[in-house]
Amino acid sequence: MIPRDKRQAPQRDLLETYLEGILNTRHELVQLGKRIDWSACEQHFGQLYAVQAGRPGLPIRLHVGLQLLKHMYALSDRDVLDRWVENPYWQHFCGEVIFQHRLPMDETTMMRFRHRIGENGACELLKMSIALGQDTGVIAPESLKVAVIDTTVMPKAIAYPSDARLAGRCHRQLVALAKDEGIKFRQTFCKGLPGMVWQVGRYAHARQFKRMHKVLRQMHRNLGKVCEAIVDQRTIEQRSERLNHKLHQALRLLNQYGDRTVKPRLYSLHEPEVVCIAKGKARTRYEFGSKVSVVTTAKEGFVLDCQALAGNPYDGHTVDTALKRVLLHTSKMPEHLLADCGYRGSEGTFLSKIHITGKRRGRGKAHPDQQHRRNSIEPIIGHLKSDGLMFRNFLRGFTGDKIHAVLCGVGLNLRKVLRKLAELLWPYKNERYLRLMLAILWSILALPDESTKTGELLAI
Repeated sequence: MIPRDKRQAPQRDLLETYLEGILNTRHELVQLGKRIDWSACEQHFGQLYAVQAGRPGLPIRLHVGLQLLKHMYALSDRDVLDRWVENPYWQHFCGEVIFQHRLPMDETTMMRFRHRIGENGACELLKMSIALGQDTGVIAPESLKVAVIDTTVMPKAIAYPSDARLAGRCHRQLVALAKDEGIKFRQTFCKGLPGMVWQVGRYAHARQFKRMHKVLRQMHRNLGKVCEAIVDQRTIEQRSERLNHKLHQALRLLNQYGDRTVKPRLYSLHEPEVVCIAKGKARTRYEFGSKVSVVTTAKEGFVLDCQALAGNPYDGHTVDTALKRVLLHTSKMPEHLLADCGYRGSEGTFLSKIHITGKRRGRGKAHPDQQHRRNSIEPIIGHLKSDGLMFRNFLRGFTGDKIHAVLCGVGLNLRKVLRKLAELLWPYKNERYLRLMLAILWSILALPDESTKTGELLAI
């Protein structure tokens, strides 16, 4: 019997295109695929699937690779799948051996995988990206000692909330759900809703606010009459869960109209967790979404944690949670944490030394070696939004906010790793390399002896 190691390899199919024959092995995406520990991903995420129940699942490397490519190149689920079919490097990164001509899955499968892994699975991918940064030299070992923290707003994919639009949509949805359950109305007031919403917009544009609020009060009175009719005909036990939820939203809208003290306010019917955050920007006074806490290294700007926060908490109250998450991701606690004036009052934590810049002139400065690096996190947040997908979150619910925020940090880290691999594998892409070559060429051209100059140029 022939030993297994000496057996002939199976013959390849002549009609198939094998990726290893058409790819450049020095490409940064190929090298990144070799450095990722895919077996650890399969061991961690494979437990979420039943082996002997239902249809066999797709490979874990394919799922994880598509999520990483989505956030590395800031694409939607559908765009990632369309470009995956066209790009052999992406297919090789996801574990394919033969070039595929069909979509590997539907975009809803990517959505279900995100919900299946949750925030904990996204944190595992962030931990993996930090390990890649350390292995490739993007992060120096001493860089984990000094970190920078700041908060930003991750806008949600909702329309700009206005009282007229919210009341009109809630009115129509409430009447439709009530009619499905057999509730009859003397009058639904739905026929005049479009005209009233149009009137409110016209009066607001003309700055005729008394007339605008007169129409708004009429819209809310009609919505209150619909709510009374539903409550009179059905008790809370007789109503369905969907109808009770929509009725609760209608009562919240009626309660918050005209009263600025009501908190929390309802800004979206399909995303009730959305909060209004004022950041003091001239172009956008208010942003509607969720607050995100970002922790990066002070030297390289590598993301150590990116966490979506519930509500609109004070920045200083989020330091302990952020430091504990950094410890879970890196197994090291930062010795110094640089923060702005929004973190006043957090210096009492025992986890790290908090240095607040500009708190008092001559006192309370940041770390002596890194005090000028506090502002380095601002362009990182800009890259998370412009180069990544944090500019607008399309995932549903607060669970989607938490998953999306962490994956945006993963995408930024992997882009830095790809850039580092490209500089190592293709030195001519590095600006320092170009400057060195130009200096050498200039020194050769400046030689006094013409024969020596010609010989050196021929040698090049």
